[in-house]
Amino acid sequence: MKVKTISISALFLCMSTTMLLAQNSTDTLKSEKKIEEVKIIGTSKKGGEANIITTQRKSLEVIERVGSVQLEKQGVGDVSVAVTKATGSQKQEGSGQIFIRGLGDRNNSTTINGLQVPSNDPMYKNIDLSIIKTDMIDFIGLEKVYNPRLWGDMSGANVDIVTKIYTGKPYFKVNLGSSVNFNAIRKNNYFLQDGPNFFGSTLLKKPSKNSIISNGYAFKTSWNDQSVNNPINSALSFDFGTNFKIGEQGKLSIFGYAGFDNSYEYFEGITGGAYDGQDNPLRLYNNAEEFKYSTNTTGLINVNYKINSNHNINVSSNYIHTTDQRLGNYSGYNRDYYDNDVNQERYVTQMRRATYRTNDLLVNQLRGEHKLSEPLKISWNLGYNRMDSRRPDRQQNVTVLDKQENYNFFASSNPGANNRYFDRLLENDFVADIHADYKLGEAKITLGYSGRYKDSDFKSTQYNFRILPAQGTYYVNPNNYDSFFNLANYQAGGFFEIVTFRGDIKYDPTMALAPQTFTSEVTNHAGYVNVDYKFNERLTVQAGVRYEKLMQDLAYNTSIQQGESEKDYNKILPAVNIKYSLNDQHNIRLAASKTYTNPLLLEIAPYQYEDVDETMAGNQSNYIADNYNVDLKWEWFPKKNELISVTAFAKMIDNPLAKITINSSANLTSVVNVGDTGRVVGLEAEVRKDIYDSGKTRFYTFLNGTYLNTKMDLDAEKVTRENFGPGESGYTTTFLRNSDKLQGASEFLANVNLGVEQKWGDKNTMDFVLSYSYISDNIYAIGFQSRGNMVDKAFSTFDATMKFKLGNGIGFSLTGRNLFNPTFTRIQDNTETGRELISKQYKRGAGIGASVSYEF
Repeated sequence: MKVKTISISALFLCMSTTMLLAQNSTDTLKSEKKIEEVKIIGTSKKGGEANIITTQRKSLEVIERVGSVQLEKQGVGDVSVAVTKATGSQKQEGSGQIFIRGLGDRNNSTTINGLQVPSNDPMYKNIDLSIIKTDMIDFIGLEKVYNPRLWGDMSGANVDIVTKIYTGKPYFKVNLGSSVNFNAIRKNNYFLQDGPNFFGSTLLKKPSKNSIISNGYAFKTSWNDQSVNNPINSALSFDFGTNFKIGEQGKLSIFGYAGFDNSYEYFEGITGGAYDGQDNPLRLYNNAEEFKYSTNTTGLINVNYKINSNHNINVSSNYIHTTDQRLGNYSGYNRDYYDNDVNQERYVTQMRRATYRTNDLLVNQLRGEHKLSEPLKISWNLGYNRMDSRRPDRQQNVTVLDKQENYNFFASSNPGANNRYFDRLLENDFVADIHADYKLGEAKITLGYSGRYKDSDFKSTQYNFRILPAQGTYYVNPNNYDSFFNLANYQAGGFFEIVTFRGDIKYDPTMALAPQTFTSEVTNHAGYVNVDYKFNERLTVQAGVRYEKLMQDLAYNTSIQQGESEKDYNKILPAVNIKYSLNDQHNIRLAASKTYTNPLLLEIAPYQYEDVDETMAGNQSNYIADNYNVDLKWEWFPKKNELISVTAFAKMIDNPLAKITINSSANLTSVVNVGDTGRVVGLEAEVRKDIYDSGKTRFYTFLNGTYLNTKMDLDAEKVTRENFGPGESGYTTTFLRNSDKLQGASEFLANVNLGVEQKWGDKNTMDFVLSYSYISDNIYAIGFQSRGNMVDKAFSTFDATMKFKLGNGIGFSLTGRNLFNPTFTRIQDNTETGRELISKQYKRGAGIGASVSYEF
């Protein structure tokens, strides 16, 4: 609820009063009352386009928001896509992770209603934004410029997801939708692994120790793929809002959301390509396919109690359950399985890999605002988050096809080639923030404290199947692995044995079944002070500083190493924001700050995770990188819902972190502090403009573009020096050059949106929006020795959405996704030969969908 002073309304009322007084001067002079101010009390939609622009214009801090109204018009369903509509943002292909101003996951942070939330995947720092539905939010804020209210572990931006607090008339809305991905629907035989069900509610558990010790082979699910009929996406959700008056001034507002949706996808092409410096393949699956099925079940309840105009309390609880299945069949060459036939004239390596991942995230928040007196306001925010992330029953099989003899045999020289893998990450995350705002003349002083405690507990076990018969003495049916891996063959003793990284289950089950583990405790205490001072009507300055005491205790017992690590940092982070208003339509802003970048948990835990494309290992020798940031921005607000802005920015990074390939026979990738310095220099432009607006027809555009120039030092001697010694990782590398572009940074990003809004009759509207996004080349991983960088080539998407909303409460929409269906390509750029060698190449597939809703 917002209170607005409408000057034109006050003028109208005053004029009416004056006319009345002139006609009845004698009778009214005795009872005349002076009207000093007229207030119109009403509601303002936080996610509305005009409100988003107005808030940005008035804010002292540099903010950028994407509102729910804009997202609804574009048919954007999840937050990861929503963030890419903001200037300088890009979504990493194949994931929900976001790059902002060329800086990736470890450089950004994510908050919900201002409080940090944990990642749903140990591979990443930030939660996968694609699992958060836009129907639950008012807007998404991108805070690219630091201020001391934010946690200092950011150099790209903080993404703040603000959930809905309902303030309008009571309503209930039901949404039903369906869509298809043309790649998936055209596949004659669609397969997924055995075990998970349609709703993603099946909980697959690791076999108990007793069952493994007693039976050896105690797995309940099959190795064989399961056929799926009609891979058509579906979605069902409902949301509601209502209000209740409590006493004379109190008001209780409730917003609720619940929904389920699923998605089928299919890819085919090339993957896993890796080559030496002379262009000879080390691994290349040139005939690859992947089936993907994902589900999302979400529930949110948000209760807001406005006690009176001075006191407000809010409580919210959000539960998100997601699952992701990927079944891949990869055929080609892989030297790791003793395949010496590079040209695949006789032998072809065939890999099957089935991965099932489940995530359960619970976000609970309690917050309040209290105006204790005219100059003093207290705000507090408490949160408890719990994350349960699992990869239960990941399966892998590797066989070699002898085309001459027409039979398959296992790659028996490597027990890990055929395996079942189980892991689980449990995190409890306690966060808090309390601050006081005190107005003193033209100054506002903010004094606050932030605290966070997070404990992480990770366990994994991989059961490897050692093949006993000699190659050529048996036959394997790759469509029926259960005929070989079963209880009878295990008990017979001549087919396979089950081992782990710690030993053989038959001979030492206690040791063999001990999981790989790492645990982490992170404690962060921060105090901050901010002073906003208004020098005059045009110039306002905010200056502040934040102190953070960051402690992380890590204990690990993995196949790589066993030990403990303690890291203790003290960070003083100053920031200044200056706003100069040339007039009501033009602002100039200048900001400078210091922040830092902390390595991710899996980037410091010495644990090795193997995927189809790469094998990554953590590095306990990593440490914090410091960032120095400066921004200069010009904003022009021609109309209430229009904006034109240009921003120049620069970042200097001490000891930047980046993904590299380390010197090893296994071609491991890891993250290290690659050099002494790095830099990012960029230019952003944004336009939100009405092209034509007359009567009930509006033709508009919102577009943005970003140019980046990045560079970082590459110092192999520094890597060796800092990773050598007792308790260190011992990693080394050999860089191709002394410097390179920043890993993950695209040189150019652009979003172009064209929309038509048509109104007719009684509250009937139609919106038609075309959306185009472009991402230029960016480095996926830094090259080493004679091998070039892994580079993701330029990629673009084109979407179209048409939505109708009728006055009787019925709405329906038609959407087209990825309509151009471009080819995504990752290459290895070998500089010695000048060739770009394909590492990964596929098309996501175009899709169309329709939905219908009813609100009453």
